[in-house]
Amino acid sequence: MTLSILGTGYGADVTTSVAAALAEAEVVIGHPVFVAEVKDLINPAADCFDVLDRLAEGEDVFAARTRIAAEHSAAGAAVVLLSGGDPGLLGMAGPALHHLHRAGLERELETARVLPGLSAWQYASAALGAPFNSGLGVLSLCLYTHTEEKVRRQVEGLAASGLGLVAYMLRHNGEQLPELFPTPEPAAELARRRFLLLRDALLAHRPADTPLFLLTGLGRGSAGSSRTAALADALELWEAAGEESVLCVPGADHEQGTGRVWTMT
Repeated sequence: MTLSILGTGYGADVTTSVAAALAEAEVVIGHPVFVAEVKDLINPAADCFDVLDRLAEGEDVFAARTRIAAEHSAAGAAVVLLSGGDPGLLGMAGPALHHLHRAGLERELETARVLPGLSAWQYASAALGAPFNSGLGVLSLCLYTHTEEKVRRQVEGLAASGLGLVAYMLRHNGEQLPELFPTPEPAAELARRRFLLLRDALLAHRPADTPLFLLTGLGRGSAGSSRTAALADALELWEAAGEESVLCVPGADHEQGTGRVWTMT
């Protein structure tokens, strides 16, 4: 009986420990996109599913995944909770551990394995050169559990720090799934407003011609895309962003040349 919370990376760039856990899994729970990316690595006899049709009234999807994973684990199954990228960075690990603790499942909390995966910022860094070599801050603009105050505090702190920055979730899940992720205002307007908050905070500390990069489809080879714009024109990048896009801002001490951007240690 095991419960493993693991990251698939992107494009199935998985670690050996993740591949082994998938090969041994009897139950795999996660978003269909993540399951599809590692389908060839999963035990053919495993039961693979997500939980959107199994939510209890008022239950969020992360709580439901954790609850159902714990039930299968308690019944003796080797269970995997899938997360894209790395499970410990805006992934399933935090929510799963939180819900295990809240449910009083201390044994499951103690024995759950968290197995790392490559994160989007690592793919982005490699694609651009080494823009975060002198340090990095990562934040989510539209994670539905984050309050306005929390987003503002993170944005302003990172903008003032001069660190390289990667912003995830430039668009809000409520734009596509309003029934699961309700917002007090239209989700697209919320996402745009938070992006402008980030742009304006950066403009208070960085030159207007600072290069910004929008990367979409990381880890998917020719299916991926990259766009760039000056900080003053950042809104055009947000308008082109999709649910898989990340925004990259190199460190304040960055250098550029021949299509590459980097910072020194």
